[in-house]
Amino acid sequence: MKKESKKQIKVTAKQKSTNILYLVVFLALTFTSTFTCFLPVVFAQQEKAVSLYKESVKLLEDGNIDKAIEAIKEAINADPNYPEAYDHLGYILLKKGQIDEAINAFNSALKINSRMRTSKTGIGLALMKKGDLKGAESVLKEALILNPYPSMTHYVLGLVYEKLNDYEKAIAHFKEGIKTHKVRVGKE
Repeated sequence: MKKESKKQIKVTAKQKSTNILYLVVFLALTFTSTFTCFLPVVFAQQEKAVSLYKESVKLLEDGNIDKAIEAIKEAINADPNYPEAYDHLGYILLKKGQIDEAINAFNSALKINSRMRTSKTGIGLALMKKGDLKGAESVLKEALILNPYPSMTHYVLGLVYEKLNDYEKAIAHFKEGIKTHKVRVGKE
């Protein structure tokens, strides 16, 4: 009787490992077919978002701010995980004077990509426009850490120090901005 129960246990263990293997294969095939089924849809949404982003940039360059906002909001609807679209929206809203809305757009970009240095710089610029110079200084210092080519960040930080009447720091950041801009231009 002992031999029979050991045999049954071995068979049961073998059957369990086979069943687990079948389950793993089934799940892998199901996930792969489901995932690849959605890939064309995801890529189409991303392509549409990029196209609308480019359209928004062109509209902004042509001075059509409201249409640029419409196009970039469509891009965000097409791909809600596109941080550059939120970043672009933030800068358009800043240009339009909608500072709180711009900060919200920059924060949306940062939720998707916490290393969006241009969004950090945008928040710093917005805070400066709101008169929160210490807040702007803090955010811009964070942006400098993230930014390999921080010319714009140095420029905005220079503006903040100028408003704080710290002309020595302002001049230093303006000079650093020019220097890092030259380095960046030389690499492009």
